[in-house]
Amino acid sequence: MRSLRKRLLTGFAVVAMAAVAGCADEPSNSGNIDPSVCDTSFLNYDNFAGPFVTNWCRGCHSSSAPADMRQKAPADVNFDDAAAVRKWAARIEARTTGDNVSMPPAGGPSEMERAALAEWIACGTR
Repeated sequence: MRSLRKRLLTGFAVVAMAAVAGCADEPSNSGNIDPSVCDTSFLNYDNFAGPFVTNWCRGCHSSSAPADMRQKAPADVNFDDAAAVRKWAARIEARTTGDNVSMPPAGGPSEMERAALAEWIACGTR
């Protein structure tokens, strides 16, 4: 199942990167996203952010994750639904994109997937 999700997310990211000219060569963060990209961005919580968070974040950042399975994730930092992900969007961006990537701690999404995440955040977490 994770493999299918990863392929789908990669496909979404490839399409997103085609719309974001020049961002593929740079570390991705919302500061590098041309605001005009948001006019045509198709990324939203249902088709991108929700699956991304489920695949890469919720294993540790879920209120239902037992303490010994959270890999030191703070107990109050949970991404259980769209509202919670939006609440933490700035922190998610800071930890997953740009030059100081620290999440997920064991590797994780490709640069294209991270760029798509930065785009989703830059375009208002729709």
